Amino acid sequence: MIVRRIPALALSVTAIGGLVMAGRETATPTAAVFATPAATWMPSVPAPGGLTDTWYCPGVPASGDDGVGGEVIVANRDDRVLEARVTVFAEAEDQVTEELTVEGRTRAVVDLDELVTAPFVSAMVEIRGGGGVVEQRSVHPDGESVAACAGATSSTWYLADGSTVEGNVEEIVLTNPYESTAIVDVRLATADVTRQPTELQGFPVPARSVRTVDLSEVARDEEVLGVDVVASSGRIIVARAQHDVGGGRRGHSVALGSPALRDQWWFANGAKGVDVDERYSLYNPTDDDVEVVPVFLGIAPSAAAALTAQPPITVPANEVVTLATGELDALPDGPYSLVFGTQGPPSIVVERALTRTIDDRATTSILLGAPPRADGYVASTWHVGIGPQEPTTDALVVFNVDNTAATVEVRSVGPDGSEPVEGLEALSLPAAGRLSIDLTNRAAVGRELIVRSSSRIFVERALRREDGSQGRGASWAVPAE
Repeated sequence: MIVRRIPALALSVTAIGGLVMAGRETATPTAAVFATPAATWMPSVPAPGGLTDTWYCPGVPASGDDGVGGEVIVANRDDRVLEARVTVFAEAEDQVTEELTVEGRTRAVVDLDELVTAPFVSAMVEIRGGGGVVEQRSVHPDGESVAACAGATSSTWYLADGSTVEGNVEEIVLTNPYESTAIVDVRLATADVTRQPTELQGFPVPARSVRTVDLSEVARDEEVLGVDVVASSGRIIVARAQHDVGGGRRGHSVALGSPALRDQWWFANGAKGVDVDERYSLYNPTDDDVEVVPVFLGIAPSAAAALTAQPPITVPANEVVTLATGELDALPDGPYSLVFGTQGPPSIVVERALTRTIDDRATTSILLGAPPRADGYVASTWHVGIGPQEPTTDALVVFNVDNTAATVEVRSVGPDGSEPVEGLEALSLPAAGRLSIDLTNRAAVGRELIVRSSSRIFVERALRREDGSQGRGASWAVPAE
């Protein structure tokens, strides 16, 4: 692993809003469309008006082993009934299609591993008339994870923080929801080597199927592993299933890759502490070196000034560079927020791997950063289709992109519609600051939640795992377009 020097803070906290292009708070309404691929962004809730909303879920393990499985949750915040078709993909020609009805102001759960048995299965959810939020939960004895489902396929996908060291297993999950075979090339990058395994060039993903590739078989004992998948024919969905048992990490998670490179990556809920091992992996799959500036937010001005004195991180072409925050003496212990920005065009992907050790048990969670949309838009409304299943402190962390103080409201979708959660009706959010929100009111448990702010925000979830441990799984809420 290479740890390079942290960069200068090119902008002060008071100027943090300049990192994001001015964007409108709500998207301009457009005419109804059907099956038009969305622009590559993070998973998001489409604006009203589509004839059909299609969601592509990353995939879950479905081997039939005890404690292994996964589900798709469709949340309906409206009072009208949602009608949807759910297609579950596995091996070629091994698929199941079911009709799904979601009553108004409720959530519906589709247990994928009960429908199909396979190493991994994924799902496509087509909602007639649009509406709803679709997310998945992956379950494994070594950990569970929540991930929003994507709104579009892509011909390119990127991952920055995989590991095959000390028995860790990284699998990439390739889903082709279309009627013709997709052909992909897979490239791997470490801190100093780029590999293009012959068996992964011109790799076919049959029509309407899922294929998995165990990278630990072609790149063993790699502490950090970047991946890019490029389809020469077709468009697909790419996710990573990471099973960590060594290298100081422990856990199992499934999450989407990034369909595009970015010039900004935001993280709302970073942490430094005695029982925390946190690293950021920066992958540059381009042919030019890139300088990257991380701006640490929500820390004391004196610490920010000390960090400012450091030079930028240089991420060489086709390499991965890691930043271990525990080695930054100027960064105080405790929570913080962070944004990485490039001094040039979109060229990197950044992921955070955070391992907490509680009662001698390590729990690792991996999170892809959140980017603004290509036009600079950052949402002021975010949806939580899968929230805590029991009262949870510090369940949401909200970061304020703008330089003005804001007010945040958390609403719960129940039988009577969307209502403010008592005690969370008007929370104060500092300018360019962070806010941690407890979801301990019963009205905030087991329901879809809506987070609204008077400013542009990023909302990160920290959901307690249901395996009896005290670990948390990191994931983003779903922004509204």
